[in-house]
Amino acid sequence: MGMRKCYATSLVLISWFLLMPPPVFPPVKSASGDYKMNTTAPISQWLKFKTLKSEQACKAQLKKVQPYFKCVASDNPALVQHAPAPASAPSISTISGAAGAHMQ
Repeated sequence: MGMRKCYATSLVLISWFLLMPPPVFPPVKSASGDYKMNTTAPISQWLKFKTLKSEQACKAQLKKVQPYFKCVASDNPALVQHAPAPASAPSISTISGAAGAHMQ
């Protein structure tokens, strides 16, 4: 009998996130008494309210929450937060050169 090989990369499981926007800071209440939400924030900053197994399950839950919630697939690249590069960071060669000159 031959042995079967299992490859983790061949099976990709996608779940769905029911996301809620982050609150506005400083906290501000709307006329209805609810806290205002920052619906213009990037998706990477939204809060995971619930994880579901399918898009259909997520859309069913979407009907039960506030209108600003969103369903997003777990493999959506917008979920990854990219840190901006510092505008004036010194290069590695400058740092090592400065450290070397300081040690002399």
